[in-house]
Amino acid sequence: MNNEQMQRIVELIVARLLARQGNLLKLSQEELRHASAMRLFLTHDQLRVTQTDLCFLRDLAEGDRDNTAVAHLFEALALGMKVEIALHHRLLGSLPLKALAKLPLTFSDETGTPVIALTSRLLSYRDIVGLSGCWLVTSRKTLITALAREAVVSQHIRLVKQE
Repeated sequence: MNNEQMQRIVELIVARLLARQGNLLKLSQEELRHASAMRLFLTHDQLRVTQTDLCFLRDLAEGDRDNTAVAHLFEALALGMKVEIALHHRLLGSLPLKALAKLPLTFSDETGTPVIALTSRLLSYRDIVGLSGCWLVTSRKTLITALAREAVVSQHIRLVKQE
């Protein structure tokens, strides 16, 4: 392969990346399962998965690619897409928190309110100083400092301690 061919390939890749910039693909968990992933993912740079259930979230945490929706989601991540998982707020207490927090994902509830997963054993003011109007999910064993507890109330943060 000569330099001209290499440059042409690079130009094509850059053009495709620029063309997909700012395009959001919104799919339900079921639509993600049956989607033609590569065709859709090459034209979008963001993916929002809605109507997720606990089985999907557990499979995602375990990296179970036998679940087609999970496999497609990992393909999206491999293609550099920003992925947001929308979940019902009632599922927050049951999330596989530690495993999901390691993945390059963002979370929101069914209304679009951000969900922050905190895996540390101590919640201090420093952890929540920039947060406002969101869900904060922690382990039931997480200790919360007095200043952090006050900030949770004043910054309208909904705290969920897992069972």
